[in-house]
Amino acid sequence: MSASDSIPFLDLITPHVELEKELTAVFKKALHTAGFVGGPMVEDFENAFATFCSADYAIAVNSGTDALRFALMACGIGPGDVVLTVPHTFIATTEAISQTGAVPEFVERLAGQIRLVRWSLRPEMHPRVLLVLHSFIDELMR
Repeated sequence: MSASDSIPFLDLITPHVELEKELTAVFKKALHTAGFVGGPMVEDFENAFATFCSADYAIAVNSGTDALRFALMACGIGPGDVVLTVPHTFIATTEAISQTGAVPEFVERLAGQIRLVRWSLRPEMHPRVLLVLHSFIDELMR
């Protein structure tokens, strides 16, 4: 590799070249049938994804923010609830908490690490939910 060669920060082209024909065909079908707004194409995706996840059901939503919000709502989280999370997260985490009417509360983390640690949970917090992303679970479970 020469000094003039560079590694792209985020290459969204290369991984999709191999799938171009399949993705284009699906996109055209969705475009011509409005299949991206409910209907058989979305139902097929939900069923396939549920099977892939070994789950009984899957529900397609438009964003990760909505996925987090609906998961919190399914747990009964709402006004008056406190949801603990870490400060080193994408804004969608706290946005989803706020959209339910709950209040996000940040818990501490060890200096130099981005993982949540058990000792930062204080008894007076009384949360109904501890919202962590998968990368934080390892440290919590120790």
